[in-house]
Amino acid sequence: MMPPGRARGLAFALAGLIASSAEAKGPPRRTARVGAHPGRVTFLSDWETRPSARYGAMTADACLAELGRRAIEFTRVEKAPGVLAPVRIPKGAGGVIYRTDAAPAARPTNPFDVFDCRLVLALSDFSKILQAHDIDEVLVFSAWRPPSKSWPDGKLGTRHPGGLAIDAYRFGKKLGDGGAKKTWLTVQTDFGRKLGARVCGPGAPPAAREARELRSILCEAADARIFTAMLTPNYDRAHFNHFHLEVTPGVEWVLLP
Repeated sequence: MMPPGRARGLAFALAGLIASSAEAKGPPRRTARVGAHPGRVTFLSDWETRPSARYGAMTADACLAELGRRAIEFTRVEKAPGVLAPVRIPKGAGGVIYRTDAAPAARPTNPFDVFDCRLVLALSDFSKILQAHDIDEVLVFSAWRPPSKSWPDGKLGTRHPGGLAIDAYRFGKKLGDGGAKKTWLTVQTDFGRKLGARVCGPGAPPAAREARELRSILCEAADARIFTAMLTPNYDRAHFNHFHLEVTPGVEWVLLP
């Protein structure tokens, strides 16, 4: 097995290349960069009604007001190029903690722990699904990834440069003793990767117990249209150890597992 530090570095590098290529062209509305699986993209006639589309269309003020209405504690981030409404969520969203594995003392300044407010709303919806599976903590490689120093002032990003995606790699499942004990579902070792195979719906191959739970979580979120794009280890080699969960503003499609 690849050491965790090296695996994270590889994931950042590969995902960064993908994001950089996509950012150069901007988010498509009726077309999509879908890699090897064009059949996974679905264009929706009622795309405006799905949660990810509603969140993606929000202004910064409207989004922050909704965080307050949902009683999600957050701190504003003064400067995060590419991000519409950058925030930190030290106590998570909807009863689930979303964080990197940075030391607690480093997290208040760690750029990868910055989220766009609109993604936080999607995560608060996702938390309802996670809690039904007794999951109360999610480790992510990153949410925001700071763009290059040449990034134009005022330009908004999508995916990680916009703080609109997370790469989730471990899910903490509370057990007994009031939740004091915990076990972890790890994407790289528990998902049961089969490159090119579907995760949800007809044609999805059978899976071991840990993989079934991870796949159930993904498929329930896909049915709820919480995210615009959901990429898994089955999608391509760059996602071998994490789930990419994204809100993409201004598009009429979803890319589901």
